[in-house]
Amino acid sequence: MNRSLVLSFLRACPVLSVLAAALLLPLPAVAQVPEVAVAQAVARETRCPVCGMYPARYPKWMAQVAFSDRTTLAFDSPLDLFRFLGNMAKYDRRHSRADVAAIFLSDHARGGWIEARRAFLVVGSTARGPMNNADLPAFGSREAAEAFVKSSGGKVLAFDQVTPTPEGLKALEALAIPETPEIPAVPAGARVSKAPSGSEHDHPGHQAHEGH
Repeated sequence: MNRSLVLSFLRACPVLSVLAAALLLPLPAVAQVPEVAVAQAVARETRCPVCGMYPARYPKWMAQVAFSDRTTLAFDSPLDLFRFLGNMAKYDRRHSRADVAAIFLSDHARGGWIEARRAFLVVGSTARGPMNNADLPAFGSREAAEAFVKSSGGKVLAFDQVTPTPEGLKALEALAIPETPEIPAVPAGARVSKAPSGSEHDHPGHQAHEGH
């Protein structure tokens, strides 16, 4: 096609002229959007790096750390998660705190994962965790955490209020473990009920004197 005819046509159609010029421009570089870390399903054989238990057996208590290299570690409870964060060099030689991309906690009331910065933990309740000691159940809302406190006691903390340093963990563990009420001693000579043993000589309601 004659060059002069093409130029004349483009001058007669300004819109086509602008489009032609735009097609000749280099495309801008596409910005790399970082991947958002997401919680992964915890396999049955996965073990907690802190205590060695199996987190998948405790779906209400599990916690998880996602790293920037796309690996994850799962924990049987929030308390072990904080122990890990307070001393990562002891439990994980491959990663540092700078490698942590996201932290997730199980919603104790509704199930599923909560991004840690949106979680509320209950400290000092009567609830017992996977190791049969006091722990920190997590909830997706302050309202849910406060409802739990009404039935089980304790205090509500936001995730960022927990300090995973050795000093902070000592204070946290002291707060997490409620005092055990003292059991009154049985006075000497008192009559106590003997539990039935199934023997033909033992019957429910049988009374025995202490020391016999």
